[in-house]
Amino acid sequence: MKKFFKFAVGLAMSCLFMIATPLAFANTTDDYNRKVSEAQAKINDLENQLNAAQASLDSWTNSSNEQAELINSAQTAATEAEQALDAALSNYELKRADYDAWYVQVQAAEEIVVEAIADVNAAADVVDSTYDNYLVAQANADNAEAEMNTAQVNYDTQLINVGGGGTTPGLVVDVYVGISQYGNPPSRSDIVYTKCKTVTVDNIEANWGSGSIFGCGGDFVMLHYRGYITYPTTTKVYFQAQADDGFYMKINGQQVINDWSLKGCGANSTGMFSFTGGKSYAIDAWFYEWGGGACSTLYYQPQNGQWGVAPASFFTQDAAATWVKDPAKKAILDEKTATYVSAVAVEEQKYDTYINAENSYDGEWLTYLALSGDLASKRTTLLQLETVMDNSESEWQFRVDDKAVKDADLRDLKVQYASTFAGIQSAVNLVDELEAQLAQAKIDLQNIPKPSAKDKRKPKKVTNRPMADGAYMPREIFFPAPK
Repeated sequence: MKKFFKFAVGLAMSCLFMIATPLAFANTTDDYNRKVSEAQAKINDLENQLNAAQASLDSWTNSSNEQAELINSAQTAATEAEQALDAALSNYELKRADYDAWYVQVQAAEEIVVEAIADVNAAADVVDSTYDNYLVAQANADNAEAEMNTAQVNYDTQLINVGGGGTTPGLVVDVYVGISQYGNPPSRSDIVYTKCKTVTVDNIEANWGSGSIFGCGGDFVMLHYRGYITYPTTTKVYFQAQADDGFYMKINGQQVINDWSLKGCGANSTGMFSFTGGKSYAIDAWFYEWGGGACSTLYYQPQNGQWGVAPASFFTQDAAATWVKDPAKKAILDEKTATYVSAVAVEEQKYDTYINAENSYDGEWLTYLALSGDLASKRTTLLQLETVMDNSESEWQFRVDDKAVKDADLRDLKVQYASTFAGIQSAVNLVDELEAQLAQAKIDLQNIPKPSAKDKRKPKKVTNRPMADGAYMPREIFFPAPK
């Protein structure tokens, strides 16, 4: 339409020029034909250039259209990338707010745990201090106990003699015979049976087998041991008698052994007596032999000691020297005992203080464990939020990078489009210029002077052509017309 408009305008101007300008005529036909041919050749060349310029313009236009579509697509992609970036940024800010809020909680929990650790350490210091005090008190109590025990041993063993001096060793033994007349076991009596004799022995230790017992026969014999027993220290002593047959013993009127029955040489009874060191106690022991073998041996075992035969040093026929505990040693013992009791009271007080410190420490430790568990839980949540933050930051970075790529693509396309638009403008200018030249060439073609031969022309001779006279004209063929 643009080319048609330009052509119409050019043609109208050419016609006006022709109307306004008198026609010029060439000198000769050859000159006219040459000029027309040159003008037509110029027109053809301009038309070819115009067609080529138009084709170039069309190409630039098509390229512009394609680039416009690409720009539209790139613009859409850039807009979408910007929207996605805005969404990623908004999501990041939300996630960051959650993270920051939870981080504040973690920091608060960490501060609480630090305080709890300080409380635990302080409680541990108190435990250490109170335990050290307890150890000192314990050591003081142990030392006081050792001194008290030493004083007790001294009081029990370092006796003083307040009279007496029996020195006749051994025991008096009354030997009775014919004990079977009143049945088994015999009565322990000095008047029921016949006395064979009275003898003395160093200690109670004999094994007669089937032989005679002190020359009074080997069967149905009973012995009555009398005298005193003295133990050197204050302690408890266990006794048993290996006898065939029966054995019975009292010390200081207290029954110690009751093994008064028929049996082989052995012991079925064990007893205990508490001695005061150096003090003499009356001993009253009985033995009987019914028949067969005969033995009678007294064994002793001091507390925490070993069994052995009671030695002759234990026995005297009368009371030994009377040894009693020293009142001065008792005063020292009382003093050491009071010191020990006081030290034990201090130890107990220090122990109670230590136990309270332990309980306080346990409470602080449990509190620390609970707070540590809460902190660990919060840190776990924070780590999860860290992962969320990593994802949101990666998404945000991706969207930033993606938008940058999309913006760069759009800028590149716009730069290309600007280059294309410059090409279009250049092509349009060229087409306009060629169209103007073509229009002018056509006008020039119209304005080429026509050849003139007016003076050389000879008028055609007028000739007449006669018609034959009487010629008959045939009738026209009839075609009936419908009514």
